[in-house]
Amino acid sequence: MFVGDGSHPLDKQFHVGRYFGIPLYIHIILVFFLGFELLSAVFRGSLWLMMWPIIIVLSVYLHELGHALSSAHFGARPHRIVLHLFGGVAEVPGGLRIKQELWVIAWGPIVSFLLMAMGYTVMKVTSPGTLWYVVGLLFFRINLILFLFNILPIYPLDGGQITRQWMTMRMGRDEGIRRSLPWSMAFLIAAGMFGLIILRGSLGVLTLIIAAFLAFYNHQQYMIHRHLFTKGFWGYMNPFGAPKRRTSSRSSHGHLRVVEDEPQGGGLADRWYVWWNRKKAEKIMRKSDEVGIDKLSKEEREILERYLDAKISLRQKKNYMN
Repeated sequence: MFVGDGSHPLDKQFHVGRYFGIPLYIHIILVFFLGFELLSAVFRGSLWLMMWPIIIVLSVYLHELGHALSSAHFGARPHRIVLHLFGGVAEVPGGLRIKQELWVIAWGPIVSFLLMAMGYTVMKVTSPGTLWYVVGLLFFRINLILFLFNILPIYPLDGGQITRQWMTMRMGRDEGIRRSLPWSMAFLIAAGMFGLIILRGSLGVLTLIIAAFLAFYNHQQYMIHRHLFTKGFWGYMNPFGAPKRRTSSRSSHGHLRVVEDEPQGGGLADRWYVWWNRKKAEKIMRKSDEVGIDKLSKEEREILERYLDAKISLRQKKNYMN
């Protein structure tokens, strides 16, 4: 899920072909990793060590291909698939309905589950110690980890995206962010503690590093959307309660009276953000009109989204006060 723009020497991606009509790129760090693991396996003369990095990459690619092909099925042709050291990413355009996006996200874990079941079946129909048994065992173990890892409600993993989209469908975009992000951070803290206290050793350290890396990414998401968290970051932990936007109360004459809740946001932070980023946001909007919003970088989309949210919050606050 983490691919840069290629501006740094250690952030290069190599085009290795087009499969199912979708370009495939491999990150340079993954190339180094594969080369090291394969050379190590050759020197040790171990078929097991030679096969496991290849099956990992193949499993991750098929996982991302599940996302990409389901997106193409709904009419959103993927731009490319990039494989890197932390997994992979299928770059798909926007414009899908929420339910369609849920299916696109879900097809990654579905593919991992099917590969896990295929590996288990191969294990059962072959004899231990044979080549096919080793292949089946690797597919089973690797895709079991991929499946369990990706269904966790941690953003931006598949489970975290499904959680956010599900809450968005029920409560709206802002509530989806407010309620899913604290749960994502809570699971990351639990995962880090689990790695530090229970797993220990090299696996525990790796779990802690991954949890810390994802926690940093979630913190960045919070900083982008911090104007939404008017009750504090941990004040939106209930994923099931719908937001109380309109309440009805009975007047002294016995008639129902609609009472509007005060709009959220519109404070000093929003005013500062709009003032500071006005020229940058206007430049991005002009670029969007010329080349389309899908051509904007991730950073540009986030700035524009934050700017427009702040403008809307300020306008709603002004109308409410008047």
